[in-house]
Amino acid sequence: MSNTPNYDAKVKAILNATKPGERTCELLGEKWMMDEREIGWYKKFNVPPSRYSPTTRMKLIGAYFILFDIWYNKHADTGKPIISNIHPATGIRVLPDEEWFGRDFTDRALELDLQKPFLEQLYRLSRLVPWAAGYNPVKPERSIAFISFGDEDSYFVLACRSKRCVYSIGAMDVEESAELNVVNNAQLSYNVIHSDRIYQCKFIRESRDCQSSSFLFDCRNCEYCFGATNQRNKKYLWFNEQLSKEEWERREAAVDLTSHVVRQEYEQKFRDLVRNAVWPENFNINCPGCTGDYLTDCVDVKQGYAARGARDGDYLNYSFGQSHDLYCASGVADGSDCYYGLGFHNTSQSKFSLSITQRCLGVEYCVACYDCSYCFGCVGLQKKSFCILNKQYTEADYWKKVDELKCAMLERGEYGELAPAYFSTQHWPGSGATAVFGATDKDAKKLQASTFQASDAGAEGPAVDQAKIKSLEVVPDQLTPETLRDLVGVPFWDPAMGRRFSYLKPELELYQKLGVAPPRRHPTGRIQDLYREMNRPVFFDTTCAKCSKSLRVSDNRAYPKRTIYCQPCYLRYLEERG
Repeated sequence: MSNTPNYDAKVKAILNATKPGERTCELLGEKWMMDEREIGWYKKFNVPPSRYSPTTRMKLIGAYFILFDIWYNKHADTGKPIISNIHPATGIRVLPDEEWFGRDFTDRALELDLQKPFLEQLYRLSRLVPWAAGYNPVKPERSIAFISFGDEDSYFVLACRSKRCVYSIGAMDVEESAELNVVNNAQLSYNVIHSDRIYQCKFIRESRDCQSSSFLFDCRNCEYCFGATNQRNKKYLWFNEQLSKEEWERREAAVDLTSHVVRQEYEQKFRDLVRNAVWPENFNINCPGCTGDYLTDCVDVKQGYAARGARDGDYLNYSFGQSHDLYCASGVADGSDCYYGLGFHNTSQSKFSLSITQRCLGVEYCVACYDCSYCFGCVGLQKKSFCILNKQYTEADYWKKVDELKCAMLERGEYGELAPAYFSTQHWPGSGATAVFGATDKDAKKLQASTFQASDAGAEGPAVDQAKIKSLEVVPDQLTPETLRDLVGVPFWDPAMGRRFSYLKPELELYQKLGVAPPRRHPTGRIQDLYREMNRPVFFDTTCAKCSKSLRVSDNRAYPKRTIYCQPCYLRYLEERG
């Protein structure tokens, strides 16, 4: 028996009338082909067909995606500064995680008004309820961490499980490393992108099972290599030249990456090397019936990205665990049967929601809820059921109200789309919309993103005397114990980012241990640079440079003009190289 019979009848009529064919996105004007598979998702989730193209929907989800920006926000009750990934200019105040989990925010409930746009009411509630400053599924230990899966003695890490690491995102089971992005199992390594099982390495891209090496692109089981592309099971390569052990050690000893000048020189040489490398059509591993990139052990995932172990999903990205039956979803961990949203952690049957974690079931248009079931338009609730706008209802009254509400939203054209981008906690230029999904400033206006500046509302901390802010040019070429002490806590200006930052003592000590000069870049810029070198979930059609087979491949902003081979041609290319 249906809990929402009136809504079900209305949406059934809409779905029965929906036929495959070309559509034009109402927001960004993009044309796309709505096929039977897409219509099947709408029928599965009992929702009206979206008026926006899949690409537009992913950009909108990306507006909520926390890329890396970390800010000073304020304690919701005391006004005390708190470090958070939520920008204070959004109007959202925060609480330390421990306090947030100890509160009940049904006292902020709103009375539902069916005559007014629902999303306006939800926005008001989202600014009345404080959010958790870090929103950590696992409590970090002695760390500054956000969305932590278990960090220890780490600083400024996001969505990681790390020990003694700094400035990393999406890194699992990593130790004593810095600047990692989508990395699994790395130790004593620096500046690594989308790689697995890396030990004592620097500047690594798209590689696996490598150690004691630097400047690798798409290498497997390599050690003692310095500058290598498309290599398998090799030792003692120097920019793809085979050397003897003695000659390799002589050259490697002559390169001192603790010098900023030397580091810059070899980073540029590496970029030139990668620019001339052969790229496979994708970096998928064991993914039958899948399309997309950065997929591992997935089944029947279409247009997916950065997913492990997922099955039966379209436009699914940044997913791990046993996730399945998902459409237009990002940031998923062991989620299932969820539609159009971000941050589904151990969650099922949820729609149009953001940051829904730990056993949530059947929630819609909810934000930052924990262990809740059958709630609609709620913010910051824990262990609740049958609530609307944080107000508690009986089960019977809840379903009656939800039926009325969904009918009203359907009539107004509200139901079926994610909330506009001004709901987001993020600063638009630093959100996933721009770096991951390729959204432009023009897109920002149409998606209704907020336009505040990075420094608004005290987000960058207490004001600093301009005369005390140093130029990065004064950072010595190489660190000594004395100059390291002199750098700690000094405000520096990054002209490329237009923002100030300072070095942490454990950060500088880690660079010395790893044997690299400190990056002269704002931390957010460092992560953005890593994203720039990654393939991203923006796909285009091309042909194999070897056999001219039609391909659909990921865009890469750092390397837009690549030599790309289809998988069969790429495997033959590797065989020819030995």
